[in-house]
Amino acid sequence: MDRSGELLGLINANWTTQVVRAACVLDIPGRLAEGAMGVEQLAGATGCHAPSVHRLLRAMATLDLCAETDAGQYALTSMGRLLCEDDPGSLRAWALLVGGPHWARWGELHESVRTGLSHKQRHLGEVGFGDLDADPATAALFHGAMVQMTRRVADAIVAALPLDGADCIVDVGGGQGELIARVLQSRAQLRGILFDLPTGVVGAQDALRRAGVDDRCKVVGGDFFHRVPAGGDIYLLKSVLHNWNDERATQILANCREAMRPGGAVIAVERVMPSRPGTCGKDRVVVRSDLNMLVALTGRERTRDEFDALYAGAGIGGTRFLPTHGDFALVAGVVD
Repeated sequence: MDRSGELLGLINANWTTQVVRAACVLDIPGRLAEGAMGVEQLAGATGCHAPSVHRLLRAMATLDLCAETDAGQYALTSMGRLLCEDDPGSLRAWALLVGGPHWARWGELHESVRTGLSHKQRHLGEVGFGDLDADPATAALFHGAMVQMTRRVADAIVAALPLDGADCIVDVGGGQGELIARVLQSRAQLRGILFDLPTGVVGAQDALRRAGVDDRCKVVGGDFFHRVPAGGDIYLLKSVLHNWNDERATQILANCREAMRPGGAVIAVERVMPSRPGTCGKDRVVVRSDLNMLVALTGRERTRDEFDALYAGAGIGGTRFLPTHGDFALVAGVVD
């Protein structure tokens, strides 16, 4: 069976990322959200070359981001609306991040495979997020993208969280507080602490206020490699451990263990790598994220056995894997 066409589709897939990014950079979805527009009208509104706008719109239409009307105008589709900044399910920041700052990293995947070092390690000597401190625009884009990616899975995570009997939950590396806000909204008696780097929690208090939970959630800045806030029953880490190698991830877990109340739990929200990934879409999501950690940071996605070993190395036992209605699982370990 000739599979060359299928292979060409994989090879040429880069065009879709850049079509989506170009549309966002030019704010075409935002313009079309106001109503269908013709090519000349849209070109004038965006300050672009009209024939080239037409070519981009045709490409967007093949991706079901917009559709041409019988009148020759272009209208936004339901999926295209997710690229509008004010849409509740917006993925605009993620599209700009993946097609922009992350683009060069993936172009050097072969060097990360060759050396075992991320793009940041090779070019900046960085192993974390320190580069964001010197680039406020990229930092704002990154934090916005993290909020968007958390928002789309937050309900599934909250539904799976074992919260019975908990009094205080600490969201370690929780950024702008999207997840802990959802958790606190689900349980009126629960208190929370949002913890991240000082630069990571800028604006978080306002976000918690808008969610109506600021009176029950304290915002703390710090470094989880040194310590985390004490006194929590549950220490929640969403997409934190996969950023770091085993040594650093173990240190984070150990600091949570030291800080928590007796009988507390550490719950990591992570994708779990199958022991033998197949060709299904879910497995591709996990391996894509794993390679993203290779090119961007120092971490990786882990199998169940690797999570068991990681938790045991931090002195946390009884690891349980709780599924959610999505790509993530809850990796829970209890401290006696």
